[in-house]
Amino acid sequence: MIRQTTRRNFLHTAALTGLGACAWPAPRLVAAGRSANEKLNVGVVGVGGRGASNMNGVARTENIVALCDVDEQRLAQAADRYSAARQYTDYRRMLQQNDIDAVLVNTPDHTHAAISLAAMMLGKHVYCEKPLASSVYDARLMADVAAQTGVVTQMGNQVHASDHLRRVTELLKAGVLGRVEKVITVCHKVLRHSGGDLPTDTPSVPEHLHWDQWLGPVPQRPYHPVYHPGGWRVFWGFGSGNFADMGCHILDAPYWGLNLRYPIHIEAEGSPPHPHVAPKRKMVRYQFEREEGGSPLEVVWYDGELAPAGEVIEGVSDGVMVVGERGRLIYNFRGGATQLLPADKFADIELPEPSLPRPQNHYIEWTEACKGRGETSSDFQYGGALTEMVLAGVVAYRIGEPLEWNGREMRATNCPEAESLIRPPVRAGWFPEL
Repeated sequence: MIRQTTRRNFLHTAALTGLGACAWPAPRLVAAGRSANEKLNVGVVGVGGRGASNMNGVARTENIVALCDVDEQRLAQAADRYSAARQYTDYRRMLQQNDIDAVLVNTPDHTHAAISLAAMMLGKHVYCEKPLASSVYDARLMADVAAQTGVVTQMGNQVHASDHLRRVTELLKAGVLGRVEKVITVCHKVLRHSGGDLPTDTPSVPEHLHWDQWLGPVPQRPYHPVYHPGGWRVFWGFGSGNFADMGCHILDAPYWGLNLRYPIHIEAEGSPPHPHVAPKRKMVRYQFEREEGGSPLEVVWYDGELAPAGEVIEGVSDGVMVVGERGRLIYNFRGGATQLLPADKFADIELPEPSLPRPQNHYIEWTEACKGRGETSSDFQYGGALTEMVLAGVVAYRIGEPLEWNGREMRATNCPEAESLIRPPVRAGWFPEL
């Protein structure tokens, strides 16, 4: 059964009431009257792969008290290291435990929203991997519920906390390039199975895997090992390909530094869209209105080798070139020196002093904020908006035509058929009632 849920009704009500209509539990620690110096009790949903890395990052300072994974083999491996933690295969049972203050969500993209919403509605702080959701609609829903519940949130684009990215952001915010004309971003990563097709055989579900729970809110489909544990990201419905995987990383600095929000026009091209599988390469072009008026600011994403001559960023495989009236800024996501070119033109310029906080890392920024010390900088309001922009580009590619985009309403005004991709159907029983 596909549920046309109350999610739409919630957003409509939230818009009318300013998110003040519902009563939620107070965020943990505050509600319990506990000292901010105490360690958080953290539950982890998704304990393998990226989840193991996130869990280890948080475990350096906090208590891991509960582990949840639909793959019992992965769950057992995590339990070997965190033997005192309780074990679950269903996150809904885990979240009912009253001693859990905060939750790490490290599952495939299609389950991010359902798990995070359930945790927030119980007053638990949430750290969720990027992209925040697998649909524009659910990214907005997560941001709105986070705002209403008052819990501390963080999207897991870990480089956001780095000195390297924050320095680029400071340079852009300070306007060192003058009026910015264009932003070019490139990513040469190619995901395994991209550009392929759906599997046709239907092997048996392994005894250690709870397949229906792995699917969660998405429509039923047969199990195949190509999906779990590693290949799910290239299949629409589970993930959104390389762009959603890397876009929330590589577009982060220009999105933050140039104070971007909603694009007004989106177009994309690449190999002909497949109904079920993401491509190896594509281009997505956004236009953003400027507050001061004039021609729109253009932001372009290139997968792989699609960048034409003149838009190739020399020496950068995953990064950004910002083109302004005074020159260019080149930033490599993987690290290394940020370049202001031509070098002689910027040799004597007085660069701005650092102005953004420098947290020890992305995890500690979150855990400290959960204890009332400071704020997160990639919370679900910021991370949700960044995710929306990326996923709207995915919609434009899959639809195969330019979109006139009304970001506030999450709507392609010239393309009603995009609605089914902006807000895809979900199975009943997985999203909490709002």
